[in-house]
Amino acid sequence: MSAVDASRMQRRRLRHDRLASLWLTAAGLGVMVIVVVMLAYLVSVSWPLLKPASVTSLPQQALEQQVSDQQMPAAQTDLDWLADPDWLSALPDMPLAARDGLPPVLASDDSTADSRTSPLAGVWLADDRLQVVQQSAAGVRLRSSAIEVPAGLERRQASLVLSRDQLWLRIPYEEGDGLWLARLALSSPHASAGALEDDAASQTPHSEWQQQWLPGTARLSSQQGRLLVTADRDGFTQWQLSEASTGTKPLARKLAHHAVSSSGSASSPAITAISVLRGGRSLIVGDAAGGLTHYLLPAHAQPLVKAGVFDSGLSAPVVTMAPAHHSLGFAALDANGCLGLYLATSERRRQVLDWLDAARVAAGVALEFDNDDRRLLASASRETRLPGKLAQDAPLGALGKAYAGLAIHDPHQAVGLDAIFGKVWYEGRAAPEWIWQLESTGTHEPRLSLVPIMWGTLKAALVGLLFAVPLGLGCAIHVACFMAPRQRSRIKPLLEMMEALPTVVIGFIAALVVAPFVERELMAVLLGLVLIPLGTMVAGFLWTLSPRVWRNLLPENMAAFGLLPLLFVLLWLDVTIAGQVEQWWFDGDLRQWLFSHYGIDYAQRNTLVTGMALGLAVMPTLFTLSEDALSSVPRGLAAGSAALGATPWQSLRRVILPAAAVGLFSAMMIGMGRAVGETMIVLMVAGNTPLVDASLFEGLRSLAATLAIELPEAEVGSSHYRLLFLAALALFVFTFVVNTLAEVLRQRFTPPNQGSWG
Repeated sequence: MSAVDASRMQRRRLRHDRLASLWLTAAGLGVMVIVVVMLAYLVSVSWPLLKPASVTSLPQQALEQQVSDQQMPAAQTDLDWLADPDWLSALPDMPLAARDGLPPVLASDDSTADSRTSPLAGVWLADDRLQVVQQSAAGVRLRSSAIEVPAGLERRQASLVLSRDQLWLRIPYEEGDGLWLARLALSSPHASAGALEDDAASQTPHSEWQQQWLPGTARLSSQQGRLLVTADRDGFTQWQLSEASTGTKPLARKLAHHAVSSSGSASSPAITAISVLRGGRSLIVGDAAGGLTHYLLPAHAQPLVKAGVFDSGLSAPVVTMAPAHHSLGFAALDANGCLGLYLATSERRRQVLDWLDAARVAAGVALEFDNDDRRLLASASRETRLPGKLAQDAPLGALGKAYAGLAIHDPHQAVGLDAIFGKVWYEGRAAPEWIWQLESTGTHEPRLSLVPIMWGTLKAALVGLLFAVPLGLGCAIHVACFMAPRQRSRIKPLLEMMEALPTVVIGFIAALVVAPFVERELMAVLLGLVLIPLGTMVAGFLWTLSPRVWRNLLPENMAAFGLLPLLFVLLWLDVTIAGQVEQWWFDGDLRQWLFSHYGIDYAQRNTLVTGMALGLAVMPTLFTLSEDALSSVPRGLAAGSAALGATPWQSLRRVILPAAAVGLFSAMMIGMGRAVGETMIVLMVAGNTPLVDASLFEGLRSLAATLAIELPEAEVGSSHYRLLFLAALALFVFTFVVNTLAEVLRQRFTPPNQGSWG
């Protein structure tokens, strides 16, 4: 070959090398760009969850239109007949009230998502009686005889609430010295669901009103569901409503009195406002210092308990509050005109802003959300505010001309850092909890804490490593340090091929075969986890004490195969004595014994079975990386140790393992990342129960399994949808950091491969 040809070939090789280098660099940068783009996308989808509520003022034209729409919502268009006085003329002895400005009392239905959809209404008659009527397909029908309303009641503040098959009427006294309560047992339950029967019998009332006067100095009373509260400046009283529809039983009895403050006490500000939120199980109390306190009804007919205190951001007395219609949110206004938007769930503050003039607030303000809770209206209060009187919430139908309004944009109000990672006291719960629970459409309190599924992810991964580390690391030590080269060349590829086994197959077998077996033979399984390792170590120790003639019969590199008969013996012994151990120590039934003594319930698909299956899936990865780390230790170190008189075990424990410690640690970290990201095994075996529980016999739910189950059904752009992306972000960051750190440590501290120990 001539010099010219050689030079030309050399240039061609250099060109190829540069192209290859550029290609590899571009591929590496491309991978990095893809990772960054994925991370940025997950962050962009998740970020709106943490944004505070944004508010904008409504222009006057939009404000007037909004008030007009609020006075007659779409759900009440069927009540237009109330405006026509001719319908009542066909009914005998029913003259309408002649007084002006005394509108019909529209009944609300607390059993519906929208509390303003009941077709029942109360109309005032000329003799100061109230008649409950309902329109049917055949015309207007009476629901009962007219009730005589005592003198001295504020008829403009009358309200009707339909609860199950009972209609409750409440009217406060004009001087604020009590509340008048009446109840009507309806002849047909669910009267709000449809029209009355078209027959003559429906014209005749079947039940009469029951009445009761509740004493006190209350200026506000709230009834929603079965919760009735009256309040004064020093505290509030909770009343238990009677369940009986007939009889002489009182309509309400005093259940508990909550003394919030004492007169003249500077440390306990007086109550200035109170409001019941949607669902009738949450009570918000505002005080003279601008504080807001949350009370919960833990169960039916039980006293309210203090759930928490808001960081309100208000510095003046709370003068009025308005609950939202479709959530546990509410608005609070203080005497300085400062408005706060809050969510009772997790006591979260959404937004605080200076809104109204203090003089306008002093003249009297009524707040009301619109039908979809996207706008808040402020109008003149229907009552003259007296000094020292408790704030009075004005119902929607009493709103006059509104002078201020806000458009509220907060589509993810139920989600915040406190709700995602903190304990929250939800309605119907005995204490604050971490809960991930998707409820039906229209729920007012989503429970979207990531803690249960994050806990389930770590729990499954750690229990899986408890099975994978002893098996994988033990196999790696034996293969790298004690096995003959010929055996190693056969066994190592076989173990590494297990990594190619689809995890869905492992999950399938674990769910349908292993889980029922563990449930049936729980005592044998638990006993085997102790008996087999302990028996193996004892047998190995006794083997070292045996005569040398016996030990020479089995070469050292074949010792592992000599353990097979021992394992069969230990398995037989485990199955044989498990029943007797369970009979002697656990009354013949281990699962029942655990439940009766420690309250530990057993689920068929639980953490123990998940850990066994997950350990089998992670073990090949752990074995491969650990074996490579052990094989990379220079052979001269072990040779020098043996030359100094060390036994193989001493060389392993004091020389080889310390030298390969970084690689072994990296292998376990990569195995941890592999276990955290596992989906199918956890999905099929764990039972998918989001619990924060350390028990091995309870189920769990992981981040990966939650994404696989719920993401296809999540509404795009919803809080649930974005929260799943946040879960994916957490999973992505954790696995990426763990795997990257493990690989960096392995490459930095592991010496170059200088041969193996075969």
